[in-house]
Amino acid sequence: MSTLIAPERPITRRTLLGAGLALTALLAACGTDEAREAAGGGDDAYPRTVTDGAGVDVVIPTRPRRIACGQNVWDLDAVLALGVAPVQMGLRDFAEYTGSPTVSWPWHEQALRGLGDAGADVQRLPVGEEPDIEAIAASRPDLIIGDTFIGDARDTLTPLAPVLQVASFDWRQNLRIVGDALDLRAEADELIEQTDRTIAAALADRDLAGATVGVFAVYDTTAFYVFGDATIPTVDLFQRAGFSLVEDLVAAATPEEPRVEYSIEEIGRLAPADVLLVVDYSAGAAASTELAGLSLYAQLPAVQAGRVVVVPQGELAQGLSVFGPLNVQLGLDLVTRAADTLA
Repeated sequence: MSTLIAPERPITRRTLLGAGLALTALLAACGTDEAREAAGGGDDAYPRTVTDGAGVDVVIPTRPRRIACGQNVWDLDAVLALGVAPVQMGLRDFAEYTGSPTVSWPWHEQALRGLGDAGADVQRLPVGEEPDIEAIAASRPDLIIGDTFIGDARDTLTPLAPVLQVASFDWRQNLRIVGDALDLRAEADELIEQTDRTIAAALADRDLAGATVGVFAVYDTTAFYVFGDATIPTVDLFQRAGFSLVEDLVAAATPEEPRVEYSIEEIGRLAPADVLLVVDYSAGAAASTELAGLSLYAQLPAVQAGRVVVVPQGELAQGLSVFGPLNVQLGLDLVTRAADTLA
């Protein structure tokens, strides 16, 4: 269940701060065919083979110039962060939060505006239960990028163009995968280093060693899903800030399965956490509201001390799932909110 993450009170829709502002120039610099040619020294860099997020070796015969992003999740973030405008992007309907079914998240829209006419001309394809093969074919792609939604249709889509499946959550890995595919690996590595420096600088004054955080998601009150591996950007950020995780709950997490499901009757195992971060993917934050009324949850030390940050579905929840260079400030703001509960 790969859903995406908004705070219990609205966070300001900031423009790209810190790393984001510095990246704007890089996005513009990489966003043209000329820049892509210069980055790889022309078409001599192709054909090339790239191992994608599913471990599949994908042969890319020629330099991609018509990229279709099947989702607006990890695929689109990586492509836009490298300053490349796809010809087509999948668009999930979050109109309740974005204001329009044809509008994506603010960091996507800003990146697209920064790419000028190429960004404005991107076709926006509504995402349904299955990939719209005919619509994707109509865009005449020479590379199709997406998560498992696209990867599961690889056999059907491959006759149209090579299919590159990105990894879930891990923005660094995705930049490397897409960078390799687009002959922009040096730019991807630079972007990762620059973003990591921004994160380190923002967290440098945090002394949270010894504090423990419990990060989990709820969809209803039958189960909770612990975020337990640093491939999930939220976990990575909290660990970089000095927080520890609840070892008893994260032991089963792996990079391949970074979220661990527990029955709600086991919610008491979060007792060692000094701070709780609750990501509520239910409509209207109904799950976290109902959770607050459960005695097992109410007895948790962090709950009794008021050290709980609830993130209902919306811009921040989605942004944390696809956290990366384009929206780095969202995650840093969340760490600050959690740390402030310990003050």
